[in-house]
This record gives sequence, structure tokens and C-alpha cells, in this order.
Amino acid sequence: MYQVYIKKETGFDPKHLIGEFKDFDAASERIQNELAKNPELKYIIEETTGRVDNYGELIATVVEEN
Repeated sequence: MYQVYIKKETGFDPKHLIGEFKDFDAASERIQNELAKNPELKYIIEETTGRVDNYGELIATVVEEN
């Protein structure tokens, strides 16, 4: 599962989830559509496997970031 976040400069949580996708191509396509609207957009694409850490937090690996 891939999660796509937009980075924000302000607020409590610096990243905002805009979608979850089963494959990387769909996640990449979504971010390309968002970049077409705003070329200076900062984003993160994370991959999750469903595993959690000792605190119950989902373990995610950053796949792509600008």
C-alpha cells in the first residue's frame, strides 16, 4: 500500500494525506496531477506493509520525496 502526503509548512502535522493506492504507478500518477496544478508542491510517497511497531504505529518506508 502506498500513501501520498503533501508537505505543509504550518500546522501541527507537517504532512497531509491525500490518498492511498495499491500500486506505485497510481500513487505517482496522483502526485503528477497535483504537481501539474502547483509545480512547487512538496510531497512524500510512503510504502506500508501492514506491520506495526511496539507502539502500534504503522511502519512506513519513504519511497519518493521532493
